[in-house]
Amino acid sequence: MAPHDGSDDPTGLLYGFHTVLEALQSRTRAIQRLWVIRSDGRYFPLTRLAKERGIPFSIESRERLDQLANDRHHQGVVANITSKEYLEGEELLDSLLESPTPALLVVLDQIQDPHNLGAVIRSVDAAGAHGIVIPKHRAVGITGGVAKASAGALEYVQIARVANTGKFIEECQKQDIVTVALDPEGHSSYSEIDMTGPIALVFGSEGEGIRPIVRRKCDQQVHIPMKGRINSLNVSVSVAVTLFEAVRQRMGTKG
Repeated sequence: MAPHDGSDDPTGLLYGFHTVLEALQSRTRAIQRLWVIRSDGRYFPLTRLAKERGIPFSIESRERLDQLANDRHHQGVVANITSKEYLEGEELLDSLLESPTPALLVVLDQIQDPHNLGAVIRSVDAAGAHGIVIPKHRAVGITGGVAKASAGALEYVQIARVANTGKFIEECQKQDIVTVALDPEGHSSYSEIDMTGPIALVFGSEGEGIRPIVRRKCDQQVHIPMKGRINSLNVSVSVAVTLFEAVRQRMGTKG
């Protein structure tokens, strides 16, 4: 497991009510301190859990929380927390060997927007997928903004960071995981392919899409049909649409 070097989130802070609540409830990471804007009933679940776990907390002004989070959208709570650790690509693939269900991975090629990554994490958790793969370079990593956008799902989703996305795709193929690029020029519709077996879904960046060198390595290229005048979807929406098609297909194979 790769240590988080702090380059993405040097403060080690989480913020947002549901984000911090999930971190407290999940116990997946150690929380050193909690700051809340007031001690009324809304924040009682947070302060109660902090007391139970021996985590010091204090009541602070909104201005102080703005300063701590460096973001005004903290929803009245900030926590100092140990950084989430990335997996290596090989660790994520090894973890699939113990899964009772076929692999379902999301590979993101140079996503830049923290809100998009956070929304993707939320969808991956909701769909019960096995994890996300992101590049080490020229892509957003785990930040406070990503954690808040995930609404707490970050605590439950495995994230691997790899030096070479193309090589990771090749490693998937060696393990009989079908790699599928979501691309507007794909010949088939995403709903026409079989997603009941092991599969890695590959999505490109917000502006440029999947890099050609990565797209060419994928086993298949598919698209999401569009009927409106805008011929593209936000990447986080594309991920959600495709993942839940996989969920639909897999539910249909039960029994």
